[in-house]
Amino acid sequence: MGKRVLIVEDDAFVADQLAALVEDHLECAPIVTASARDALSFVDVDFGFLDITVKDGQTFDVAQQLLDRGVPFVFVSASDRSRLPAPLADAPFLRKPVAAPALLAAARPHL
Repeated sequence: MGKRVLIVEDDAFVADQLAALVEDHLECAPIVTASARDALSFVDVDFGFLDITVKDGQTFDVAQQLLDRGVPFVFVSASDRSRLPAPLADAPFLRKPVAAPALLAAARPHL
C-alpha cells in the first residue's frame, strides 16, 4: 500500500466505510481525520475525499492546499455544491449518500 488517501469526515461510520473502501478496493493507505485543521498536516497524499463541513469548520483550506499541490480530490458531502467558494467551484463533488462504485470511480483514475 504505497499510495495514501486522505479522508476528512466527522461521521465515524462514514469514515470507517471510506477507509475500508480505500484499503480493500483501492489498495491504498487511508489517513482519516475528523478535523479540517488536522487535515492540513496530511496534504502530502495521492488523493483526498473531503466532507465539506466537519467538527471544526469547513475543508476549503484543505481542498485549496491539495489543489495547489496538484493532488486530486473529491468533495463528498450532504452540503449543497453552491456552497463551494469560487476557486473550488469546479472541484469534483459527490452528494451524500454516495454508493461505493461512485466513490471508487472518482478515485481510481488518480491512483
